[in-house]
Amino acid sequence: MLQPIVAYYRVSREKQGRSGLGLDGQRRLISSFAANEAMEIAGEFTEVETGKGADALDRRPQLAAALRKAKQLKCPVVVAKLDRLSRDVAFIAGLMAKRVPFIVSELGKGVDPFMLHIYAAVAEKERNVIAERTRLALAEARHRGKRLGNQRQADINKAAAATRDARIEPILKEMWELPYREIAQELTERGIPSPRGGAWNAMTVMRVMKRLGIDGD
Repeated sequence: MLQPIVAYYRVSREKQGRSGLGLDGQRRLISSFAANEAMEIAGEFTEVETGKGADALDRRPQLAAALRKAKQLKCPVVVAKLDRLSRDVAFIAGLMAKRVPFIVSELGKGVDPFMLHIYAAVAEKERNVIAERTRLALAEARHRGKRLGNQRQADINKAAAATRDARIEPILKEMWELPYREIAQELTERGIPSPRGGAWNAMTVMRVMKRLGIDGD
């Protein structure tokens, strides 16, 4: 007998919800996971909402519905990636308090709630470090009262970045559900130059995908 599961899918922006961006990838990952683990999807819930804010759970009626369904069936809720729940540790802790088991398909079914907290903490720390570095760099530039570069060159760089992003966007959309490091490896193997030239790395992939609104909160 197959174990029932409840599948939960989420995209962070309304435009992604309208276009279906990311949803097909999440469905493929969870369907494949269920088939490999002798599980059966007994319910599916799709959310178009941000993962940020202390009241994020209140703004996710489909997640609340998925929790109710899972409690009714006494089964876990499955998501494709941890960030489809949130990168916020407090939010993850709140979900764990609901006493409904969660499975992240990319991590495997053996990951316990404590490890989910750890993964969320690492993701949250990474996000905060990037934000803090950006804030400090901008503050230093303002303190010096210095404009970095000239406007003409800035416009040229911006136009070049937009052209490069438009060219690579369809490729990133195809691979968005893969880990950043695997996307970086694939782009490098295809001979696609990174924004700075040469090989790609996970951080560069993340920045480009965030800028294009392909992945993340």
